[in-house]
Amino acid sequence: MSNFVTNVLKIISGSVIAQALSILLIPVITRIYSPNDFGIFQLILSISGILAIVSTFSYQLSIMLPKEDEDSINIVILCIILVTLTSLFTGIVVLFLPENIDEILNAPGASRYLIYLPIIVFLNGLFFVQNYWLSRKIRFGVIAGARVSNTLLGKVFQIGLAKWIVSPVSLLLGVIAGYIFADILMLKGIKNDIKVLRKVSLLRIKELAIQYKNFPLFSSWSMIANTISPQVPTFMLALFYGTTVVGHYSLAYQVVNMPMTIVGNAIGQVFFQKVSEVKNGNLEEDMKTVVEEVYKKLISIGIFPMILLMIIGEQVFTFAFGESWSVSGTYMKILLPWIFLVFLSLPISTLYNIYDKQSVWLTFSIILLISRIAALYIGGTYGGPEFALGFFSLTGVIFWLWNNEYLLNLVGIDKKESFGILIKYMLISLVIAAPLIMLQALTSNFYIMLIVVAIITPIYYGVTFHEDPMFRKVVLSFLVSAKKRI
Repeated sequence: MSNFVTNVLKIISGSVIAQALSILLIPVITRIYSPNDFGIFQLILSISGILAIVSTFSYQLSIMLPKEDEDSINIVILCIILVTLTSLFTGIVVLFLPENIDEILNAPGASRYLIYLPIIVFLNGLFFVQNYWLSRKIRFGVIAGARVSNTLLGKVFQIGLAKWIVSPVSLLLGVIAGYIFADILMLKGIKNDIKVLRKVSLLRIKELAIQYKNFPLFSSWSMIANTISPQVPTFMLALFYGTTVVGHYSLAYQVVNMPMTIVGNAIGQVFFQKVSEVKNGNLEEDMKTVVEEVYKKLISIGIFPMILLMIIGEQVFTFAFGESWSVSGTYMKILLPWIFLVFLSLPISTLYNIYDKQSVWLTFSIILLISRIAALYIGGTYGGPEFALGFFSLTGVIFWLWNNEYLLNLVGIDKKESFGILIKYMLISLVIAAPLIMLQALTSNFYIMLIVVAIITPIYYGVTFHEDPMFRKVVLSFLVSAKKRI
């Protein structure tokens, strides 16, 4: 388990500073671009995200499964071919879209930015594929560097391009620049594997495509459904309330989801590699121990920030992004319980592939997607944005709670054990956050609240650090080795 945590820390340590700087740059961006610019940008980005997931037909998930690199590289080439074809097809469709597409989307002016879709889809798809190959080769440092390029440089370009033009096109070009740098860095990271390309053949690609057909038949549809699910608000909110509300939602979701994604993706990526080895019999550890340790760490890492934001969410957004973005703070508090449960679920959701339960994952994903659309339709029909997002978040909480229990049960962890871990860290969080809760009732001075947050946060993580001796030992050894490298 120590190697698992070390690999997670390798990914996190390489990207935390860049992601922190990226988050710090968001207030600069929100003071340059309007909520409407953000709304159109998020609309285009949501469409490209769905298409990028479709582009590989989920075959990238099978890159780490073959025992031999020769088979794995054939899957990589298969994925690249599929990404290229999907991007070309997207470009053709964009050219023949109806003239009233802006009216259909209820997003005036959005059609002029759709031309960037095939570029983003291709670069994003290539990023997915290389990510899984590098994970197979346990080159998590390269992945960390790529994420640095993608997130940090993208924000820098968005700010820099605003000197010439302040519109969604600058935001989109920033995303494209980030993916270009990330993909180039990854290509450099796999240059030593070029010799494996000699083993690529169309016959073997076809054989492996058939062997791993469950991925496009089940996993791809699951991934599409789960990619669309968090993007449904973008389309539905635009339909009912316009792109300004979409802009507020986009910022709320991005600010909360970004730091959780850093940790969640890092843990999930190493977790997949770890449990694949356990399944293949290459490690002595049992599956239950691995999953339980990972689930415990996810809860201990994520629950305290969630509680802090539930207490002072609106004040944080008003202070950081300006008065015009205060509504985003309200949206953020509504979305937090759902986002937290997704944070717990996604890293361990690879167990569906490990236990060949893709059909269950597909069924869950489709029902979840239907519930999200229904929730937002009902909310949009009978209430305002807060009501619609509240209903949306509630359905997410219910479904992801079920998902967690199902996955944990697969490895022998019952409800009592899983809820025991959750309640333990929730109580610790509430006790440590009690001074902030009482302070909020006494004063509205945000600077005093920040001082209290700065004091209680290290206290919480100090307590959780002490509660996990193995994690403490690994982190300390990692810091010592990092110091030696410096």
